[in-house]
Amino acid sequence: MDGKEPEMEFNLLDEPWIVVKTKANETKTWSILELFEHAHEAQELAGEIPTQDIAIMRLLLAIMHGAFVTENIETVDDAIELWTDLWKEKQFRFDEIKAYLEPYHDRFWLFHPTQPFYQSAHIQQNMDAYKIAKTKKETISSKSNWKTIARLAGDLFQSDNKQRLFPTRTGEAQKELTYPEAARWLLHLNGFDDNSAKMPTPKGTGYLGQLGLLYARGRNLFETLMLNFVLVDDRDEVFADGEENSKAYWEKPVCETIEREIPQPRAQKDLLTMQSRRIFLRREHNMVTGYLLTMGDYFAKDASLLNETMTVWIKNKFERFIPKIHRPAYQMWRDFSSLLCVKENTESKMPGVIYWLQLLDDNLEEIKPLNICAIGASYEQKSTAIQIVDYIQDSLVINASLLAKMNEIWIQEIINTLKKTEEAVDSLGDFAIDIKEASGDNLDGDDFAKKEKKKIKEKIKDFTREDGYYHLDQVFRNWLLCVDPNKDELEKRMEEWLFIAKRTLLQLAQEYLKQCSETAIVGRMKKDNEKNQIEIFSAIKSFQKFQYRIKNILG
Repeated sequence: MDGKEPEMEFNLLDEPWIVVKTKANETKTWSILELFEHAHEAQELAGEIPTQDIAIMRLLLAIMHGAFVTENIETVDDAIELWTDLWKEKQFRFDEIKAYLEPYHDRFWLFHPTQPFYQSAHIQQNMDAYKIAKTKKETISSKSNWKTIARLAGDLFQSDNKQRLFPTRTGEAQKELTYPEAARWLLHLNGFDDNSAKMPTPKGTGYLGQLGLLYARGRNLFETLMLNFVLVDDRDEVFADGEENSKAYWEKPVCETIEREIPQPRAQKDLLTMQSRRIFLRREHNMVTGYLLTMGDYFAKDASLLNETMTVWIKNKFERFIPKIHRPAYQMWRDFSSLLCVKENTESKMPGVIYWLQLLDDNLEEIKPLNICAIGASYEQKSTAIQIVDYIQDSLVINASLLAKMNEIWIQEIINTLKKTEEAVDSLGDFAIDIKEASGDNLDGDDFAKKEKKKIKEKIKDFTREDGYYHLDQVFRNWLLCVDPNKDELEKRMEEWLFIAKRTLLQLAQEYLKQCSETAIVGRMKKDNEKNQIEIFSAIKSFQKFQYRIKNILG
């Protein structure tokens, strides 16, 4: 600080800092209390990037767990009854939320001499103490390694040493943030930081960056928060948010310890407000101009974090369930088997939020199209550093009736149908390789080293597969949205998709055929090793082979 700013400044409960989109498509900025009072009047959170919104959403959910869950919520029936009573009111019980937050008002100051929100006020002293303990020296040179906002603002997306080619901010906006902006990016940094915290060496990215995040979206912000207000785990045990020893960030003393391994929380409000990093914001002349950063809390490598409700789980090579990370440019519906898996699937576990929505089936009758959204950050290893290279956002709209347990057979049949679709798309990739060879590119001869031939084939197949899925993407989404187990006939619906997939892939293969060179159409002589004879190898014959394959697969 420069000595002029007040000790306590910008309280997040009272000051507007959360960006929302209203039903009139207007953008407004609300405080935490304003948001809970008017959530039913807003469409959604509308911050700079989706990962920022999910970080803020988790903060709001933690407040809901603190305000509404008591020790009286002991069983699944208790939890569903509480949720149903809140849902029926169509807006939050603002008085209860306000009464809950009132005793913690001082913990929500963005700037405070001892307990600034989501920050460590004594971070420099803690860093010095850590260095002394590590080097075993009596004194060290205390030097503040202030980072610029270029690493704090996720939409600016650049390092301190290398400028972005096409920045979203220019001029002074690249050097400073307003308090509302800084508050939003503070939550984002805590959850999605790469490994820029050099001391100590980070145990991976921020906690949220290690998840393939999923959430359910409602028709307004109230519904979205309620749909993700998960009170029960997949063993039908109530989360421990009503117990005395479960505490959100603002309910417990500030931890100044650098690098701390913590046990898996049983309560959601503990997990939703986990402090992956220790951060301290620098303010000058009513603007934030930099920050200090160190490692924070982390879980043991072998920790089972199945209490996390916002991610899909898959088994790793050690037969342990771990979060399944989203892949860039990989459509969400292709992971349908993990998203809505059935009990028989032992290789993955559905997200806790999906399991919870299954329990709420009767209450969701009014929300027929249910929107499941995927959010994440994509990281890459660059030299010794892990850096964010992109943000991931996708969604899948399904009929809420599919979540009913009586309709698990529908889920299984859709999964089986998608397996056939995947096999058909693989065949399209083989067809593309055949065309390449028919054009005269000898991928089987001695002209290429074996590794080079394999790489070329893999590239051709990967590109063609992605092209196939690109053409199937929208038609599958439209088909899935129309699936209604309460009205449709199972076999006819599955046959309908197989026909759509076959028609789409055949049309795409025909386009490939039209683009072939004359050489590929005429063909060339090639030895068939299986038949031990010379045959004409052409694009036309390859297309006929593809037709035969795809009809066998899709019917």
